[in-house]
Amino acid sequence: MRDLYDNITVTQATVPAVATATVTSSAIDLQGYNSALVLFEIGTSGDTLSGSVNWTLSLTECATSGGTYTAVAASDTSAGVNSITVALGQDATSYKLGYIGSQRFVKGVATKAGTMTNGTIIGITALKGAAAYRPVP
Repeated sequence: MRDLYDNITVTQATVPAVATATVTSSAIDLQGYNSALVLFEIGTSGDTLSGSVNWTLSLTECATSGGTYTAVAASDTSAGVNSITVALGQDATSYKLGYIGSQRFVKGVATKAGTMTNGTIIGITALKGAAAYRPVP
């Protein structure tokens, strides 16, 4: 069936807002789901992005929501890539990282490098799929 609506749950992990410092989403609970995709919505930067002024997008994972989160290994991502760098000419778009690891909780992280004065709008959304019970709420 082509109906994606009844097969995924969308969770806003971070409200889109102008960021001048590192952004970490709320914990994304994957209990009851066997797949996850984290979307990073990046707006037009108010600063000139470059090799030294940029954003690195990544995932962290943990067995408990309040525990210590660690970086997700490339082998635990769908594309074998555990981070994406957003530099000059790469803003105003969306990026995705798929999680295939075994931890219950993940967080999306947008880490800034360099000095950000005006900031960039950043939002983080999770798509959870392959639910144990369907249709999903």
